Amino acid sequence: MSKEKKSPHIPIRTCIACGIKRPKKELLRLALNVDKLIVIDYSQRMSGRGAYVCHSCIHRLKPNKRLERAFRGQAKALSISNIQFV
Repeated sequence: MSKEKKSPHIPIRTCIACGIKRPKKELLRLALNVDKLIVIDYSQRMSGRGAYVCHSCIHRLKPNKRLERAFRGQAKALSISNIQFV
């Protein structure tokens, strides 16, 4: 009896702009900083809720219900111009 090796679990996330599901490492994570402003979390380690977006979709992200729902209405400004590229 041989034991088959299981492939490692790969977390899947959905882009909030286009809705495509991809592995977590292929997407950018958006999070809220202490001032409740949306920032890009490059390390994917910031505390709190996060939302994921494709690299190609970051510039077409719109302040809509998806973005508002992702942060449960806690973000101060839901504008792409306010997203801080840290």
